[in-house]
Amino acid sequence: MLNTEILLTIKLNQTLFVDPKRVRLLKEIQKCNSINQAAKNAKVSYKSAWDHLEAMNQISPKPLLERNVGGKNGGGTVLTTYAERLLQLYDLLEQTQDKAFAILKDESIPLDNLLTATARFSLQSSARNQLFGKVSKLTIDGVRCWVEIQINGLGQPLVASITEKSAVRLKLFLGKEVMVMIKAPWVKTQREEPEDKLNHFKSTVSSILDKGDVEEIELSLNNEMDFCATCLKSENVKLNETRWLYIDPEQIVLATL
Repeated sequence: MLNTEILLTIKLNQTLFVDPKRVRLLKEIQKCNSINQAAKNAKVSYKSAWDHLEAMNQISPKPLLERNVGGKNGGGTVLTTYAERLLQLYDLLEQTQDKAFAILKDESIPLDNLLTATARFSLQSSARNQLFGKVSKLTIDGVRCWVEIQINGLGQPLVASITEKSAVRLKLFLGKEVMVMIKAPWVKTQREEPEDKLNHFKSTVSSILDKGDVEEIELSLNNEMDFCATCLKSENVKLNETRWLYIDPEQIVLATL
């Protein structure tokens, strides 16, 4: 097993702002409210600690330290809210780096698509059906926005109906990458082609799993894409039979970066 170490460095205006040593120093100040003690804990000289802090403060958009005069502990140096948020951000970036490197060995995850890669190693969802595509058309109809999404493997665009406010909040535009989430119960199936022209696709039942009162079925579309659906046992679904699946545009959840 490889022991991977990724060291994160942040520069501002091409000048070093934050690195692991400086982060450790800030964290020690956060713990003990003293530059002198923080330097000892971080195993650097007081002068070196002061030089690092001075260099950071000179290029920081906001102050990193403030003097806490008096009080029951006799005062000291504390981190500003900005510095505390900086440490939180640094920790988040380190976690993101570790997860990003972990997906390198999974060749099924494309690394030329930021949304797809981010969703695969960061986003967890209860929705069984997760698809990725690009917005191909936007239509405003009163307070609703109809979003057509082009997805590889589907013969026609998938259409989602969301509020206009949601479309604005997601900053949707033609060509924008989106993640589509559809829960299994929202995927309806039947033997006859639905009359609704939106979001119905011809598929083949590839697996059936008994879940007590219901069955969980996998539906294959031209061996290029699979959907997961649930249905009642009374529907008498058969393995390898052809069924039409239908998805209500209002039961599609969109996510994007």
